[in-house]
Amino acid sequence: MASRTLFRTLPLRTTIARRTLTTTSRLHIKEDADRTPEQVEKAKQDQLKEQQQGKGRWREDLASSGESNIAADKEKVKDHDSHMKDLQKEGAKKGEKGEL
Repeated sequence: MASRTLFRTLPLRTTIARRTLTTTSRLHIKEDADRTPEQVEKAKQDQLKEQQQGKGRWREDLASSGESNIAADKEKVKDHDSHMKDLQKEGAKKGEKGEL
């Protein structure tokens, strides 16, 4: 009988399990350049001609923004300070032209 009174005097505690809903954003490679299909095709044909002549090179005008970012991450830079100055000048020129 003593155990019954003990249970009656203790407050009941209930636990509620809560889960928060979280989502992660999906990363997409986007094509953000304003180019017509004809401009893209012409640039591709130019690139193929260059490759056939042994002058193949990276063509930023054909790359998506994601590909450009990856290429920039992999770029080997010898003189960091001068490279940063060049990038700042390039950004300023694009800002003046309204390309940013």
